[in-house]
Parts: sequence; C-alpha cells; structure tokens
Amino acid sequence: MKTQNTYYGTVMIGEPDELFGKAVELAEEHRTRNEIPKPSWAMAGGSTPKAFFKYCVANDAIPKYFIEHGTWFTSDERMVPTNNEESNFGNLDRLLLKHYDIDEYDKYPWPTDMNPLEAAHVFNDLWNKRRGPAECFDICFLGVGDDCHTASLFPHSPLIRQPVNANFASVEVPTKGYRLTVTPHGLSRCGIIVVMAMGKEKAVPLVSIFESIIQPDQRPAQLLSHYKDKVYWLLDTEAAGKLN
Repeated sequence: MKTQNTYYGTVMIGEPDELFGKAVELAEEHRTRNEIPKPSWAMAGGSTPKAFFKYCVANDAIPKYFIEHGTWFTSDERMVPTNNEESNFGNLDRLLLKHYDIDEYDKYPWPTDMNPLEAAHVFNDLWNKRRGPAECFDICFLGVGDDCHTASLFPHSPLIRQPVNANFASVEVPTKGYRLTVTPHGLSRCGIIVVMAMGKEKAVPLVSIFESIIQPDQRPAQLLSHYKDKVYWLLDTEAAGKLN
C-alpha cells in the first residue's frame, strides 16, 4: 500500500480488500487511542460501501467492541424508507448490521418519514441529547461523486455557501430532491473521516479535487482540506490512476 500526506489528508492507495482492512484498522485505532466507550460509526452509501459490507461479513472483520458497544449511523440519506433499496441506512442494516445481530437500540436511521426540515431537527435533537452538539461521529465514512460531491454536499449547495451551525441538516439537491446530511460544521467535529473511492470512474473527479484550484462551492470534497489532519483517503489503483 502506498501512503502519502497531502493537502487534503493522508492518501492510501492499494487493492480493494487491502483498503477495506485498513478502513477497519483506522476505526479501531481511533477508538482505542481515544478510549471511546460508545463509539459512533457513520457509513456512507453507494457501491463501494456495499462491497465493504460484503468484505466485512466474509471476513468477520468488524471488531468485537464495535459489535457490542458501537452505535451505527449513515453520513447522509435520501428521503426514502429503510426498506427501499436506495436507502443508505437500509443497505447498511441489510448487508452488515443484521449479520452481526446489532441491537435495534444501537441503530440510528434518519427519520425519513417526516418532512425534511423536521427530520433534520429531530436528528440533531436526538444526537445532542446523546452526545452533545460539540461532537459529531467518531468515525465518519464518506464517498466521492462524479461531480466531486461528498455526503449530500453537492456543487453550489446552500450548506456550503451559507453554512449552518448544526451537525446535520436537510438540503434540496436539484433534480435529486431532498437529502439529509452531515454538514461542514458536523465534519469539523468528527473524530476521523475516511473517504473510500474505488473504480476507474472516480479517477477524473479525484484529479479535479486534488489538482485543481480550491473551490469547494464547485468541488465540495475539497472542504476536507480544512480537516486534513484527521482525513484518510482510501483509493484503489484504478481510482488513483490519473493522480500525479
């Protein structure tokens, strides 16, 4: 595995299974180093997380402490019920959490049965009662879209242009409807941030993120430069293929 420190965080390049193992290792190292009694782990949505879940199940990779004491979230969500195949939390639950028989009390899906503004308010309130507004996810997984979005922070998002002082928010995404997402404010309060990007279709957006002028309004993943000391990019060789 190749490792390099960059303006956007630590970049690690390898093969998928190697990177999936490193993702688990990073989560466990952060938990033990900080002696977190009830660690929160927010997974991302998309094809790479689904492959990660399958890896974890096949290799029984999730550490025992997270199974027994962890709390489980997703870093963003569509306004669909969890039984919908488009639900990030639904996929996390079906593909990973049920395998480990995680207690329902430790699962925190977004309240998508409410209107988006109310859902964001309820989720913030729930988090604040459990952990407080000064903290966000202990381990936050993110992905990268073809347009350089991350979580549900898309180009020209009002959450970038007019940041909110809350960890979580709802936002309308043109042509995609409303989403619920961790905010830039929330990302600043996360313990570690792990970005997984795999496949040749990620090569061009990654070049745009790493090698273009910093314009987070156009390339939201560039926001992660603000938190580079706690950001880890796990890229397979195809995704990293065009990077200098």
